Amino acid sequence: MKKLFTLAASALMASAAWAGVITLDMNKPLNPESLEYGENNVWVGCYDGNYPYLEFGAESGEFMLSHLLSGDSWGGYYWDGFTPAIGGDITDYGQAGSSAGWTVNYGGCMAGGGCVLNEDGTASADPEQPYFVAYYASFWGFPTNEVKYVAEDGDETFEPVGVYICNHPWPYYGCEHGDGFSEPFAEGDYFELIAVGVGVDGTEKRVRINLVEFTNGELKALNDWTFFDLSELGEVTSVYFEMYSTDSGAYGMNTAAYFCMDKFQVKDRRPTSVENVDAEKTVAGVKYVNMAGMMSDKPFDGVNVVVTVYSDGTTSTAKVIK
Repeated sequence: MKKLFTLAASALMASAAWAGVITLDMNKPLNPESLEYGENNVWVGCYDGNYPYLEFGAESGEFMLSHLLSGDSWGGYYWDGFTPAIGGDITDYGQAGSSAGWTVNYGGCMAGGGCVLNEDGTASADPEQPYFVAYYASFWGFPTNEVKYVAEDGDETFEPVGVYICNHPWPYYGCEHGDGFSEPFAEGDYFELIAVGVGVDGTEKRVRINLVEFTNGELKALNDWTFFDLSELGEVTSVYFEMYSTDSGAYGMNTAAYFCMDKFQVKDRRPTSVENVDAEKTVAGVKYVNMAGMMSDKPFDGVNVVVTVYSDGTTSTAKVIK
């Protein structure tokens, strides 16, 4: 079984991923041109079938995230893909034997708000910052949760670095105590997020992370913003997400197919990236971070992330083994 990332390991991977990346910023919408939120803290255009993709500006390009690729909201009652939300509501709207309360209150986020990347490499939550709520619809026969990055020169290939993810309240509370569809998790159960990279030749590669798992008599869950490393996917034309739960039946998952996402990152391949730093700047300091998240002026035994700070305030990271 795939194991949960520890918070320390997540912070370590986030630090390693910060050098030379372009990060999706939800405060820079292109299509739609602005984001407005309704009483349930969800984007008011959630059921608008005119947005097969949502577009956001970025350095030297734009991110595209799928939203209602079918174009059919079933009369304003259905959506899939990614939709923006805000507020970070962690309320449990489930009732014994019923999921009716979730059909309106689906804009929550167990982290408590949008992802904020701190200078020390950690991630925190801000209820005033937006994030994506994602719904995975497996029955369409095509990917409903797709992310693309298109460079300003038209290049549609990119190298994903990682993304921050956390649990949505509906599946989390369903795994904890059940709802109208799901059963409480027992020993060995898990709820999994799968990222699929589509290569230039059409081949696919997958990386996985558990959102919730029940092991050693304990329910463990990614309820804080956690870095999901996507670098193993290599050069792709898109990344899409699938989900799997051990609580499944003849009609698919019983666990609600939602997760929260923010700060999708791709490698910055522009000539002015970290590979071409001004040779005249000097090293101001070097720190070493081990797999437990501990920092030192000297390298630890085993795997280290070396964080180099330069005189102009820029940083670079590298992974080494002592």
